[in-house]
Amino acid sequence: MKIAIIGAGLSGIVAAKTLTEELGNEAQIQVFEKSRGAGGRMSTRRTDEFEFDHGAQYFTAKAPAFQAAVTTAIAEGHVTTWDGTAKYLIDSTLENDTGGARYVSTPRMNSWIKSMTKELNIQMSSRVNALTQNGAAWTLEFEDSAKQTGFDAVICAAPAPQAEVLLAPTGFEALDAIKNTKMDACFVVMLGFKEPLDLPWQTLRCPDGAASWIALNSAKPGRPDERTTLMIHSGPNWSNTYAEHNKQELQKEIVEAASDLTAIDLTTASYSTIHRWLYAAVSKGAEQPCLTDSSRKLIACGDWCLGGRVEGAWLSGKAAAEQVISWA
Repeated sequence: MKIAIIGAGLSGIVAAKTLTEELGNEAQIQVFEKSRGAGGRMSTRRTDEFEFDHGAQYFTAKAPAFQAAVTTAIAEGHVTTWDGTAKYLIDSTLENDTGGARYVSTPRMNSWIKSMTKELNIQMSSRVNALTQNGAAWTLEFEDSAKQTGFDAVICAAPAPQAEVLLAPTGFEALDAIKNTKMDACFVVMLGFKEPLDLPWQTLRCPDGAASWIALNSAKPGRPDERTTLMIHSGPNWSNTYAEHNKQELQKEIVEAASDLTAIDLTTASYSTIHRWLYAAVSKGAEQPCLTDSSRKLIACGDWCLGGRVEGAWLSGKAAAEQVISWA
């Protein structure tokens, strides 16, 4: 089989790795990624002085299959637990933010995915604009009008709104399930300080607003700690409301909100920037591991299939690969 995978986030990479391991020489697997690197929202931004995990901050593991994968990643040195102090701000009172064990990829959030990409065929900076089928063969058309053809199956591992645009013209039989999902935006402000910050926590969860999640990024295992990096995430409702507003104006508002919450003047940061994730979280998922059109050999997968989170992305990519294997 010749298989195309659109998207090199966790779902796409897990699908590609699983297919490579299970089918070996029986398949040709090609991953296409619109960005310059793999990882999706498990990402890290680096400057001359600072590093920021500006996407997913950590993840949990509940499903046995994902727990096993995390255990293996820990043994290989790509993942570790993050036991930092976690607090939840409720009615102006700090409460313990409880939950299961928190894990992070190390030394950066994209390190685990990068370890999976070895021996995979990934074509970066390749945005797929259209899919067409001639007989049983699929053709991918790219932003620069280039085409690649002859694919027996296609896995679309893009966010739901982007998957809908690509798959709607194909007659994808599970299109309604994609349309019924809802993904939320998120703004992330990255602050770098040359001096340590006096904080009684490493993560602070707050009500939805300009600053709903604050994390001491430099406190994570394996991160450089000679300088302080702080992440501020806006809440989904607030982010959706202001998704198209001027980012620099929003950055100022987010920093001011976080300063009020922490009682520290965060405007003194020596480095400050903002990033918008247009499809960051999932408020309504497809509630199934992946969406399949067996007659056309098309699959849609991603964290949005299972309600978001790193675990959901991994499980969805695995399910997509298993479906393709059933066609082999």
